[in-house]
Amino acid sequence: MYYSLLPVPVYLALIILYMIARNRNDLKKTSFIQPTVTFLALVIAALSFFSPAADQGYTIWILVGLGLCCLADIFNIDMTNDKILYAAIGVFVIAYLEYAVTFTRFSGFHWQDFIVAGFFLLIYLFLMSLYWKGLGNFKIPVLIYGLVMPFMVTRAISTLFGSNFSIVSAVLVTIGCVMLFLGDVEYGVHRFRKPLKFFFGPICYTGGQLLIALSCSYFLLH
Repeated sequence: MYYSLLPVPVYLALIILYMIARNRNDLKKTSFIQPTVTFLALVIAALSFFSPAADQGYTIWILVGLGLCCLADIFNIDMTNDKILYAAIGVFVIAYLEYAVTFTRFSGFHWQDFIVAGFFLLIYLFLMSLYWKGLGNFKIPVLIYGLVMPFMVTRAISTLFGSNFSIVSAVLVTIGCVMLFLGDVEYGVHRFRKPLKFFFGPICYTGGQLLIALSCSYFLLH
């Protein structure tokens, strides 16, 4: 039995509540829901230890990344607080680099990575030009973060080209990391271009973490 699926209904309910809290700018509820939902992702990943298709080493690496994201969530409650945002960006950079290293450690490099990397480099240049005028004192942090995020996505996509990840696990981490990336794009527009109502960002962030956590239970599935 895949015990990691048991908390998923609760997780999905929290995603909806998180989306509502973010759009209402309800920082009190957000301060509880945001770290709670990532902590639940930690639980889901940890439950993979009971899965016959899990690799314990991979699960541990993912748990470290999720733990760092949970810490970053605490800093990222009030997205308008510049001092706290610096801390959030710093921790997320470490967390997403940890994800990227994890995917690379268990999958390696493949020739297709060059094509994927070139595509995401173009996206990076486009996004930086989109945000540039509104970055202010965040130019250097966002330039660094903006490189780390697509690097993580390219390393996740790379798992599709190797044989160490099962196809289920590779698809989960790929979609999960793309969702994290899309959530950050919407937040970047919201924070550095033009304030808008969140349409999918909170769902992409929490949903992406869920898929990455679930990938642990299907790592060796063939």
